[in-house]
Amino acid sequence: MKVSSPAGDFEITVNDATVEDDHIVITGQMGVWDSEIYMKPSDLVSFAKVIMKPKVLLFLLKYPFKKIINR
Repeated sequence: MKVSSPAGDFEITVNDATVEDDHIVITGQMGVWDSEIYMKPSDLVSFAKVIMKPKVLLFLLKYPFKKIINR
C-alpha cells in the first residue's frame, strides 16, 4: 500500500492485527517507521461506509477476474 501526502509517498506494510481493550490494533511499517493504528468499532463502521461505495465494490468484484486474464 502507499500513502501520498505533501511530505512525500510512503509504502505501508501491514504485519498484524490484534485487540487491545476496546480497539483493534493494526501494526506495520510506514517507510522506516514502525506504526500502530488503533481503531474503535465506530472507526470500522466509518471505514466500511467508505469501502462500500458502488465504484469500490465493483473494482473489488472485478479484480480476481483481471488477475486471471492478465497472467
